[in-house]
Amino acid sequence: MLYIAPMDTNTHKQYIRRCFSLAKKGLGSVSPNPLVGSVIVKDNIILGEGFHEVYGGPHAEPNAISNSKESLEGATLYCNLEPCCHTNKQTPPCVNVIIKNKIKRVIISNLDPNPLVAGNGVKILRDAGIEVLTGILEEEGRELNEAFFKFIQTGKPFVHIKLAQTLDGKIATDSGDSKWISNDLARKVVHEWRLKYDAVLVGRNTLSKDNPVLNIRMGVDAKGKVPYRIVMGSIENMDLSFNLFSDEWSHRTIIVTSVESYNNASDSQIEQVLQKKLKVIFIEKNNGSIDLNQLLEKLAGLKITSILVEGGKGVITSFIDQKQYDKISFFVCPKIIGNGISYYENDDLTEMKDAISFEKTYVESIDNQVLIHAYNSSEKSCLQD
Repeated sequence: MLYIAPMDTNTHKQYIRRCFSLAKKGLGSVSPNPLVGSVIVKDNIILGEGFHEVYGGPHAEPNAISNSKESLEGATLYCNLEPCCHTNKQTPPCVNVIIKNKIKRVIISNLDPNPLVAGNGVKILRDAGIEVLTGILEEEGRELNEAFFKFIQTGKPFVHIKLAQTLDGKIATDSGDSKWISNDLARKVVHEWRLKYDAVLVGRNTLSKDNPVLNIRMGVDAKGKVPYRIVMGSIENMDLSFNLFSDEWSHRTIIVTSVESYNNASDSQIEQVLQKKLKVIFIEKNNGSIDLNQLLEKLAGLKITSILVEGGKGVITSFIDQKQYDKISFFVCPKIIGNGISYYENDDLTEMKDAISFEKTYVESIDNQVLIHAYNSSEKSCLQD
């Protein structure tokens, strides 16, 4: 349907933001591909819109073109990521269909970090006589596809730690009770994140205490998706009757453990693992903890591009100490419990100069709760180019 788009001095930003909104419609459906939206404009009229809807399906630009009912000759195409130009995928190059439809100008937010593209799409378009402008709302575009950028540039998944804590910094009482520190609205946000990420990771203690399902609920449209559910810890102490190992999505469960732990498990446990056809990944230990760098590399081999770490204390401490995380989000809730369990412990940090610092922090307010986001400032962070 045609409609008149409002014009102002920030026209390019306006249409790129529309591309961002369209791209987000692909959440939960396109990984390991990026989120991409596209808008085609001519004479200040939007002729077509599209987004990458599902992995293996047409990309945003061909969808926008096919959704147009008029000639696109002389039009401007907006997209948040550089159009693809290679054939090493399931769909034909987007630059070809752009050129074929005689589009005059292409406006882009981010260049594609994929070495098979990486500016080559822009070069092909310019060589065909098409004007190309890049870098519009580049930082916002990078944040939208931060998991894709990390995965392509490092070969490892993007890792986002989330936790809810009281005003006095506790994630549970001394007894381990944590239901609930945050309210329903905050928990709904977490389920929205589960739609966004390929996998959710917890430790064995959280498994034993909560018997979680780790699917997508709270009124969030899951689009039929259940993320991989990853449990990290000693297999000999796991109760394999828990939900993650016995529900209808058990094929989406991955156990991460060491060979030693697997060898120490009982015959009945091993038999259950085999009968349930559970995925088991063996990882070496590093100073008594699972080597997370090795784990992330192996998960990347399963095309897991992003992980939401949901605790508990031991798991969060390991990711922080090994510097194998990219982002951390704290729901700070208006409660105080005094004695309780913190999310991080480190006896070696005795002076303030040694404190772990973060960068690119920002804050949200969610129904009387403060949500603080912060990015890893270490040299291993995916934000370091």
